[in-house]
Amino acid sequence: MRGPHDKNRQPEVECMFACISLLIVSAIHRDSLIAMDPANWASVSAWCLLIVGIVIANRLGGRFESMLERLHKRNAIEASQTQFDRLLEQTRKRARNAATAGSLILPLLLIASYAGVYAGEQWHSTPRIDRLWFVGEVMLEVIAARLVGRYAGRGIAYGLFGRQLVKQRIRLTLIPGHSDSAAGLRPIGDYYFYQATITALPVLFFAFWVLAMPNWTKIWPGSDSDFEAQWKNTYLIFFLVTIGIELLTFALPLWFFHQQMSAQKKQMQSRVDELSARLYRLQQSPAVEHHPFDDGPERGDLIEQIASLENLPTWPLAPDVRQRFAWGNLAFLASPALQMSQTVLDAVKAAVI
Repeated sequence: MRGPHDKNRQPEVECMFACISLLIVSAIHRDSLIAMDPANWASVSAWCLLIVGIVIANRLGGRFESMLERLHKRNAIEASQTQFDRLLEQTRKRARNAATAGSLILPLLLIASYAGVYAGEQWHSTPRIDRLWFVGEVMLEVIAARLVGRYAGRGIAYGLFGRQLVKQRIRLTLIPGHSDSAAGLRPIGDYYFYQATITALPVLFFAFWVLAMPNWTKIWPGSDSDFEAQWKNTYLIFFLVTIGIELLTFALPLWFFHQQMSAQKKQMQSRVDELSARLYRLQQSPAVEHHPFDDGPERGDLIEQIASLENLPTWPLAPDVRQRFAWGNLAFLASPALQMSQTVLDAVKAAVI
């Protein structure tokens, strides 16, 4: 069994593995990289992205628990210390189970994709020595897929955290007038934005290569063109898979918290009406009693309370963060979507003909 010290060194070991694998792949395919072979450049870029992802993603668990502790301290999570400790323990358990599942599923998908591309005649026509190198590279990529799958599984578990709150009947409480522009729940939005940044890395990778494949030989006419024919549909499938993961790790949890915040804001409308009636009576009393208009602290306090309730946000993201994420997603999702639609149209035309 690993001790705490070994667990703390795990990201360093993973990062070292990715760096060594990158050097091995670069050395083996040096000539092909110089010749701008797209398949090998895709492999090298994937290893580089893995290194970046490991550096960022190893802080997922710590940031998530820190977010929960901040919400509990400011009473945005209504739970006793015993309930909160139980919540943390169950969250860790769910994250471990999801990480285990992801570390098995993603390598299996990778192996299935290689089998679909290289099985049959192409495998038998490949020289024996090339087969050995190929199997070695696939083994490295399977280990890498296991790492990615573990982080993806943990992120999905954190994305489904809202269901856990409902199951344990733990309530989120909005804090009207809070300075974070998210009714005190901005730590939620900040965390899921951070998680979305991680899950966006593979989306960006597949989006880039889906766009680059058809145009690669136009930029470098002497490069190999088999990469597009072999991997285009597979990359589109993986692109959709990564989009699904991003939805589960960012869009779905934010939508859950949006619904919770909207429901609470609706419930507070009666309080707004009550305060508005008090403000009206306060404003009318001087006129009825022929006294000067009272602009004292009570009236100002009522106006402030009404404004804080009326302007209560319904998203845990600050407006500037939400806008940046929306524009960023549109930028790198629009073009692959168009490319994908063109692929579907081509397939339909081929079937009709």
